[in-house]
Order: sequence, then structure tokens, then C-alpha cells
Amino acid sequence: MTPKTLLGISVAAIFAIGIIASPIGVDAAGSFLDVKKAKVVIDDDDEFEKAKIKTNAKVLEVGAYGYGIISGAGLEAIAVTTTHGGVLDSEAQTDASDASFHNHYVALQDSQDPNPEIGTGLCPGLEVRDITWEEPGDVKIKGKKATMKDVPFSFSGTHSLSGDDISFNADGNVGAVVSFTIAPVFNGAGGIDAVCINDVTPAEKLKVITDDDDDD
Repeated sequence: MTPKTLLGISVAAIFAIGIIASPIGVDAAGSFLDVKKAKVVIDDDDEFEKAKIKTNAKVLEVGAYGYGIISGAGLEAIAVTTTHGGVLDSEAQTDASDASFHNHYVALQDSQDPNPEIGTGLCPGLEVRDITWEEPGDVKIKGKKATMKDVPFSFSGTHSLSGDDISFNADGNVGAVVSFTIAPVFNGAGGIDAVCINDVTPAEKLKVITDDDDDD
């Protein structure tokens, strides 16, 4: 896959900032963070109709990790699906202990950016800047597959951490489908000062189509 430039940041640079490391969830077949292949179906240029993500191990609701679709919007609008028991950040969760997979739109930034107005400095690489409380689309987990469905390119909602109004605009120019791990940084008052995104790793194979003519 040839890296594309996304808002001045190449896909390769996103992986580098995300600090690629050894995957978790390893069994004899590999890890659920090893994405064997991904297929993204674009519907009428206004949504990700489906994003089928196949991994090398059964997808489990353990730890804190997820999968994301990086489009031409780059770090400004990434559609993700995540699991993370212990943190309540989505309307799709029943409570903080609910580790069920759920979707978000997120915007990321470089935590170590030299500009003091960008990044908290609390993460080794990427961190969450904006994240939706509302869930765009839906997700289904079955065996070694995670399937995101009906995720609109444009989505508005409420920031899960600050309560601010936020909006996102992705597009059909998909440059990568990735896996990643999540590491929140808690403060002494029990709040969250930063959410670090680590181990960003691309799918081995990526297919982007406009008609769902292949159900593999």
C-alpha cells in the first residue's frame, strides 16, 4: 500500500507517531491486533457502509484497544470502534464496566508537539483531542472479525470528556485501516488528563470498493 498524504501527515508518519510495538492478545494464530485484511465499502460518497476487519485471532473484549478507518481527513476525523472496560465514554455503554465494542469519531494530535498549544505532553505519541459521546453507525463482532456498519462521513455530537459540541467530516479516500491500543492517563481526582493512542498498526491488505460485491 502506498502511503497517502493526509492533511500534511502521511499514513506512514501516523504509524510512526503512534509508536508501533508488540501486539497484545497473542495466541497460536497471532493477535487480534494483527489485521490480516480489511475491506471498506463506500456508499454513495456519504458513508462507510461496511468496514470488515479480519484479524489473526479471535476479537475479544479485553484490555483497551480498537480499530480505525483513516480517510483523507487524516487525524481530524477517524472512525473507530473500541473496547475498554473501566471508562464510560459512549452512549452505547451501560456503565463504566461495560467493555462492549462501540464506535466513535475521534480527532488525534501529537502529544509531544513542540507547540505548547498542541498536545498535553503526557503521551509518547498520539493522543485523543476530540471524541464523540454519540455512536456513529454500529459494530458487530464475530470470531476473528469486526464489522463497522453505516458510519456517516459527516457526524456531529458531544465531546465525551469536555461536553463541548464537536463535528467531524471524513471522506471516501481511505488510506488505511489500523489497529491500536488505548492508554488513559488519570489524575488524582479520578478524571482523565489524556488518552494515549499507541501501537498503531496497518492492515496487511486493504480493499476499498463502492459496491458490496464481495462478501468474503
